Amino acid sequence: MKRVVETLKKNAPVVDTHYRVGMRVIKTVAAVGICLIAALFTDGMASATISAVAAIVTIRATQGETLRTGAFRLLGTFFGGALGMLTVVIGLFLPYYHDWLYVVVLPLMLLLNLYLCNVLNMQDSCVISCVVTIVVAAHVVPGESVGESLVFTLIRLRDTFIGVTVATVMNVFPYYISVRVKKLKDGKSAT
Repeated sequence: MKRVVETLKKNAPVVDTHYRVGMRVIKTVAAVGICLIAALFTDGMASATISAVAAIVTIRATQGETLRTGAFRLLGTFFGGALGMLTVVIGLFLPYYHDWLYVVVLPLMLLLNLYLCNVLNMQDSCVISCVVTIVVAAHVVPGESVGESLVFTLIRLRDTFIGVTVATVMNVFPYYISVRVKKLKDGKSAT
């Protein structure tokens, strides 16, 4: 026990009194703000949550990393939505699905999800794909139609797309502006 305490003390985080808010933090907060504004025109707070989380997860240190993360997030959301819908359809045909059988079916769908993500070389989409599969499959209530589940899935896909797009623009736009300003300065100094 003494060893554990010593290790914790040695590796505990130290307060950084010199920390300054950087551009990545500012871009992330701005992206979340834009997602919240966009949600005013869609489904309100439910949309804001999905799009804001997508923006936070997507923004990375570089534009390339952001584009890659966004693409895999969208791909995983689409794939997970499709498998979640498949789970919903399977549940319609299985007696006792909503009572207890989902405890067996959903993990099997996640197994299929992870297997397919790896076979299709979509490892970076595995986590979000599984999350979306669970969210879509668990959202269904007994008596709800497949159409209602499909609408729910499409709305989640739309909200994720909004968040990823906002994050990508927020991460690329400042770089684009700085390149344009530099070109303008270089053009003026040449004359």
